[in-house]
Amino acid sequence: MAQDASDQASTRKKRSNALPPPPPDILAQALGLSTITVEWLAGDGSDRCYYRLYSSDMPSPLVLMQLSGQDAQALKDDGYDWVTVAAMLSARGIFVPRVLALLPAHAALIIEDYGDEMLEGRVFALAEANDYGRVRTLYSDATSIISRFLAIPRDDRAVWCKRSFDEERFAWELNFFVQKYAGPVAGIEFTPAERLAFADDVRHLSAELAQRPNYFVHRDFHSRNLMIKDDKLAVIDFQDARLGPAAYDLVSLAFDSYVPFEAETRRQVLQDGLVTIRAELGQTVHDDIASSWRPMLLQRQLKAIGSFGYLTLDKQRGDYLKYVEPALRTLEEQDVADARWPFVSHVLIERLRAHLGRTQDGSED
Repeated sequence: MAQDASDQASTRKKRSNALPPPPPDILAQALGLSTITVEWLAGDGSDRCYYRLYSSDMPSPLVLMQLSGQDAQALKDDGYDWVTVAAMLSARGIFVPRVLALLPAHAALIIEDYGDEMLEGRVFALAEANDYGRVRTLYSDATSIISRFLAIPRDDRAVWCKRSFDEERFAWELNFFVQKYAGPVAGIEFTPAERLAFADDVRHLSAELAQRPNYFVHRDFHSRNLMIKDDKLAVIDFQDARLGPAAYDLVSLAFDSYVPFEAETRRQVLQDGLVTIRAELGQTVHDDIASSWRPMLLQRQLKAIGSFGYLTLDKQRGDYLKYVEPALRTLEEQDVADARWPFVSHVLIERLRAHLGRTQDGSED
């Protein structure tokens, strides 16, 4: 829901064509209040925009989520995934914003306001204070949420069970990385032999991940999608939840490019999560994650690097390219090289590092 200052400024500038919020009198009527004041809040990596709502008749502000495009149509059709997934998570005791009002005619919904403090910001503050014990406690709380995700029983009627990280999706995301970053940003051009090697590796890596048992996966579980309210973690941006490998969300959390963790800290988050999951869900789920987290990290980080290129160049949401280096560093530090997919896990990573090296030393514009 929130972004850093430079990304917010760019978002505000570039979303001038976004749908405006409903008139204040419509909002006041929906909430049964006399007056409402609307203030721009932020956008995120999606096409949603957010506004904060104030009223002397309310003890605390609320948030308006302004939709557009397919999301807006889905809300009108009574099928917006955010609403249905939020209800399911809340029923299972996971702290998510409650929906206060739906305004489908205006492509908007009003939800609880969990403030502006993301886990990302709290981590930076605690790191400056050298309070790493509290950082570890917060991440322990986050991995407990993942454990509860993994315990959600499959229900074929649920929206999140109607889509999955299957082999085709994993492969699409790896090709997305080439289309949005490796080619246009890093200037990497594959020879015919390299194209074949890439395609072969993508096929094998995607098949390996897709054959793993499926669980509830948030899909974007990191420090910018965990808000802190009253020292409690609240989950946001869960509307794209789907079936996927047990390792997905833990990898996303531990190797999140937005936080400045050293390699040892990231591995500690991973290991603490594995301990929690074994205690709460048993040895089988633990072993599944322990045997698959490196391939999952490789796929996830390459896709994230592609998204950083897409958000920066295509969507113009700010400078997300600054997160490529920490994403790449995690792949190097965590030894993801694998003989089953050597081009993707070794050769391509070396090419990416060479590009960043040229950029940083000024030899490439």
